[in-house]
Order: sequence, then structure tokens, then C-alpha cells
Amino acid sequence: MPIFEYNCDKCKYTFDKLVMQQETNVNCPLCQGDVKKLMSTFAVGTPDNGTSKLPASPSRPMCTTC
Repeated sequence: MPIFEYNCDKCKYTFDKLVMQQETNVNCPLCQGDVKKLMSTFAVGTPDNGTSKLPASPSRPMCTTC
């Protein structure tokens, strides 16, 4: 179940909300105003706590600076 980031049109409060699939109407928790869904970053977990590296392509080396 995804967590989305919202911003209230009325009071400008920004918040995160876990949204169930059947839940389509989200309102501001402070003022019950209309909200807009924001573009947010996301995280991807790896089973080895992020220590693995993706293999480099023979034609293009893997970036190791970012």
C-alpha cells in the first residue's frame, strides 16, 4: 500500500498518508480542505541493506559517484 504526499489548497499543510486502494477521497487532517497529490521521491529496499551493486554494462560502466 503506497504512502502519498499531499498539500492542502486551503491551509497549505503538507502531509503523508497511507492510502488504501478503495480510498479515493483524501482531505486535509487539519482543516478538512481539498488537497493535491504531490510528486514525491520513493525508496527501494534491498535484502542486503543496500550493499549490493548492480552489474556494470560492458559498453557503459556503472556510475559510482551518485
